[in-house]
Amino acid sequence: MRHPYAYEHGNNLYVNLTSLCPTDCVFCPKRESGRRFRGHDLSLDGEPELDEIWADVLERAARRSYSEFVFCGYGESTYRLDAITQLSERMKKFFPRSGRRLNTIGLGSMIWGRDIVPELAESLTNVSVSLNTADPRQWRRLHRPRPEMRAGGFEGALEFVRSCVLSDLRATVTAVELPGVDLPAVERLARSLGAEFAVRPRLTAAETS
Repeated sequence: MRHPYAYEHGNNLYVNLTSLCPTDCVFCPKRESGRRFRGHDLSLDGEPELDEIWADVLERAARRSYSEFVFCGYGESTYRLDAITQLSERMKKFFPRSGRRLNTIGLGSMIWGRDIVPELAESLTNVSVSLNTADPRQWRRLHRPRPEMRAGGFEGALEFVRSCVLSDLRATVTAVELPGVDLPAVERLARSLGAEFAVRPRLTAAETS
């Protein structure tokens, strides 16, 4: 059975680009859920071709309109930077009334070794960065990043947010409701960066089945 490259949630269409991820977050349910979300199987056999993804998007968008197209799965979408930029350009052309959002851990510039935000800002309308804490030590415990990102990952994510704000790309810092996390401190940090802030409830077992 072919797994969907695009899946609906609320009024949005989510685009699943990759299973690659630079972190192993303690709150991510993908191991226990088998990469399921609200009845959708988000596992991928490999990296889907851009035209395969676009065909899936067009098929679904032909049936209804969406408030936003969101690049988000159980992997880190910025590993596929070209796919994000090319698909969002097509979405901008064919569905100009819909927003185009990236949900990310904020390490895309570290992955690529350069500031990728100017490329993203050409066609995306907003970015949501899952930061989850204002404490760099707690960030390492919660996100369990790859070894090469442990030392500078937290600051790298902050710099990613700063770059989004400077590029006039609407940025929202998010935090999952977790024990021991100082949510007001995360909000203060987000505001100091010029970003908005939102709290995300932890996914329940029902949502990952």
